[in-house]
Amino acid sequence: SFIESSQKSYHAGLEQMDFVHAWEDARKQINGWVEERTEGKIQNLLAEGILNSLTRLVLVNAIYFKGSWE
Repeated sequence: SFIESSQKSYHAGLEQMDFVHAWEDARKQINGWVEERTEGKIQNLLAEGILNSLTRLVLVNAIYFKGSWE
């Protein structure tokens, strides 16, 4: 399945969400994940209204670098 191959090939965590009935809850959960992974540097990645009952997949990746540039 897509979930199994993503986990095996990319070591990616996937989570199923109910975009049909609870797209706003899903948006808040995704935003919370991004905010946590970026130590609050990125907040509200997905604005209100960006998801709706027609949404089927949201792919999110986050990386946070902390260091000095030389």
